[in-house]
Amino acid sequence: SAPDHPNICSLYDVGEQGGRVYLVMPCLEGTTLAARLSTAALPLDQALRIAIEICDALDRAHRHGIVHRDLKPGNIMLTKAGAKLLDFGLAKRGGVVSPAAEVTLASAAVTSPGGGSGPLTAKGTILGTFHYMAPEQLRGEEADGRSDLYALGAVIYEMVSGQRPFDAADTATLIAAILEREPRPLSGATGLPPRLDLAVRACLEKDPADRWQSARDLLRELRWIADESNHPAAVRPAAPVPAGRRVSRRAWMVGCAIAAVAALGGVAGWARFGAAPVPSTSGTPVIVMMDSPHPARVYDPATLKAGGTNADDLTDLLRDLPVELVKETSSTSWHREDQVLRENPALILVHRSCFYDATLLGDPALDNRYAGVIYPHAADKLEVLLGYIALGNPRTRFVVYSRGSWATEAVKDAWVSAMTQRFPRLKGRIVAYKVPLDRATFRDPQTGAEIKAIVSNQLATLARRDETR
Repeated sequence: SAPDHPNICSLYDVGEQGGRVYLVMPCLEGTTLAARLSTAALPLDQALRIAIEICDALDRAHRHGIVHRDLKPGNIMLTKAGAKLLDFGLAKRGGVVSPAAEVTLASAAVTSPGGGSGPLTAKGTILGTFHYMAPEQLRGEEADGRSDLYALGAVIYEMVSGQRPFDAADTATLIAAILEREPRPLSGATGLPPRLDLAVRACLEKDPADRWQSARDLLRELRWIADESNHPAAVRPAAPVPAGRRVSRRAWMVGCAIAAVAALGGVAGWARFGAAPVPSTSGTPVIVMMDSPHPARVYDPATLKAGGTNADDLTDLLRDLPVELVKETSSTSWHREDQVLRENPALILVHRSCFYDATLLGDPALDNRYAGVIYPHAADKLEVLLGYIALGNPRTRFVVYSRGSWATEAVKDAWVSAMTQRFPRLKGRIVAYKVPLDRATFRDPQTGAEIKAIVSNQLATLARRDETR
């Protein structure tokens, strides 16, 4: 059944009467989004509110391994209590849906009375409603949560413009348009922020790998756009895009997430999306070393006593390599994403805790009490930064080190796997190093040799890649 969430319609019971399956659900007072859109587009604030509520509902469903597969205005109910996502009749558990050999354009129950799961459908056509179906669904390929995000993008497009992103007089022409054409830009519509246009277009990418990879990241961006629309003076505008240049929407959408998590320290930072890296004039590889100055994050006692950081120790360790070393001191309010990208780094060597400040609240007891609340935001900020740089510069490689955040090598490897799943462009470009507790300082000969070997191997891999291009 559908997971419990305030924006998902509850399912009380499932039964069968006279050979027909029925669902027992609450009687909702309101109207469908489809009926509302039959008259006109929605005001921006209302459209964003609905989009945020439905995206939050999708996030919950996806975390439970449920893909809706038929998100459309007719399956969204507008009530006094907010938007409700209806009809999980085509939903499938397991996160990924097998290639569609089933056929229906109507909904059925998620669970049959006999206990079996899956849609009760016939065989032969495609599942869903054409105008809101992702290209992979139309091709009969696997559908996952990103297919739902495509549909949500189509719904948002229609809410703010009054038109579907793709429409045609016949089914064949419609399918061809969804598979091959780009949607008309929303940026020409009066009063719509360009950032919303880019967010929606990222939803509507043909390749699932080019879309938002999770409802969580899209949800955060929608909330940021809504907050910016309500308080336009609080956020700096994005830098203009050079004329005639098509910005990478993947780089843009991860950059948007960077701007949102930069607010952790109370600073609304904007990355300049689509900005090209500054070419290296000398050809010398640039290594950006990011670290926190917080005393609990500095590994070597002598370095701490001298007011230094791990980045200082790494500078001494790597100075004999033919590289240019750039140190970045970070904090919860750090928002120099654009500057780092413009360094055109060959490698980013970063402390996993670089955005975590254990003294953020100014009281040791409070700091310890709320560390579990603060740290996940700092860790998320780092992850999005790495994704942004990876998408903005296809050459950059990454080494992330930590002394205590990975209990075992298996946990460390699982983190790398999760990172590449969240940001596919990181695959094969990120290495994690678990600093041994018994010889944590980078001034230890063995620890220093290990991290130096990792850095050298990453640079050599990059050099081989450049030679073959």
